[in-house]
Amino acid sequence: MFGNLENMKKLSFLAIAVFIIAMLTACSSSSKDLDTQKSNEKQSETSGKIAVVYFSGTGNTKVIAEMIAKETNADIFEIVPKQAYTDADLNYNDDNCRANKEQNDDAARPQISNDLSATTEYDVIYLGHPIWWGTVPRIIQTYLEKYDLSDATIHTFCTSGSSSIDKSLSDLKGWYPKLNIIDGKRLNGATESDIKDFCSR
Repeated sequence: MFGNLENMKKLSFLAIAVFIIAMLTACSSSSKDLDTQKSNEKQSETSGKIAVVYFSGTGNTKVIAEMIAKETNADIFEIVPKQAYTDADLNYNDDNCRANKEQNDDAARPQISNDLSATTEYDVIYLGHPIWWGTVPRIIQTYLEKYDLSDATIHTFCTSGSSSIDKSLSDLKGWYPKLNIIDGKRLNGATESDIKDFCSR
């Protein structure tokens, strides 16, 4: 009889111990789930709505823009000139070509054909462009002067044959000091790893 009583006590103690362990495990799991949820919410609040906005003369910048949009799960917008650029317009060896004339004219602002007003609603913008005469094409200035991006954090990226992004980044910061342009990177021939590194800043 006493043996059975002892066995019952042991079984009861074991059952209680199992119950306590199960409860602690459930609480720990719930706490981790809550922490993960809070972390995801915080990350979402930090990153905000993301847009990739780009102008591409020959298609090189477009490729990079699409890679960034995919990496950041961003909406993508192309700056489309009202008058498309032809190969002759982009013949930099010709001093009289359209691109050279525009770059040599500080007041030149090529018109944009599409409505990009929706981009003013984004918190983070990746702004892409080729390098023309060491800096941004004038149509980028058209875009920045037409739409109010003062509430956005702007990352710039470029493609170019040889020039770095340094001058274009410096020019943009000097021309538009009220904009929060924080960095820039040349991404010629960028790999997925390069894009991931740039977008994780």
